[in-house]
Amino acid sequence: MPIDDHDRQPAFPAPALTGALAFFLAAVVAAPGALAQTSADLTVVSEYAVRGLSLGANPALQLRVDHDFDAGWYAGTFASPIKLYGRAQGLLIVYGGRALPLTSRLSWDAGVTRTIYLRDHQVDYHEFYAGLTLDRVNARLSYSPAYYGAGRTIYLDLNGGIPLGERLALALHAGLLHPFGTDYRRDDRDSADLRATLAYDTDDWRLQAGWQTLVHGSGNGFPRARALVAGASLHF
Repeated sequence: MPIDDHDRQPAFPAPALTGALAFFLAAVVAAPGALAQTSADLTVVSEYAVRGLSLGANPALQLRVDHDFDAGWYAGTFASPIKLYGRAQGLLIVYGGRALPLTSRLSWDAGVTRTIYLRDHQVDYHEFYAGLTLDRVNARLSYSPAYYGAGRTIYLDLNGGIPLGERLALALHAGLLHPFGTDYRRDDRDSADLRATLAYDTDDWRLQAGWQTLVHGSGNGFPRARALVAGASLHF
């Protein structure tokens, strides 16, 4: 399944976190500041889980690189080993877009991602996304004209962050995937996922652990993610 690691937020740095929660944890843990021109994150996760589904039951070492341009423009890439159709391979996501504040509390973000499977190019796909962030709450809508190499879909995700201390934060995520009557994996039903993640920052490191589930939908033949997930990220 696709991932949301292209998420951006213009007002603060964003260390990598599996799924769409990274920017909300950064918002509540890190103090606002200028973005570095280029940054990278090396992350190890207990399982690579996306939208409630698993892309590999074994621990995975992932790399993300971001570059920020003038006037809110950005580009980046994300790479991870995965398991798809019963065989190991690599996943590469490239993305770009623009994020700008509208007011002191409200900002917008829009862009496009390209998801590439290194051994199964027939399921490569684009997603176009746009969203709004108000303080620590974000809503984003993503549209794919050929999701997973098949038909049109939209994915709505809602994210929020709750500070629990100077270095500790709780991030909450809910997502809904809607196919437009397509033959996507022979299943045209909606699917919904939930996640709650705790993150603790120590200088350049971020430690995280959480709970996730697919609350609606069959998974379209893909295995459901484990309920518990953990990881550690080094930002440089």
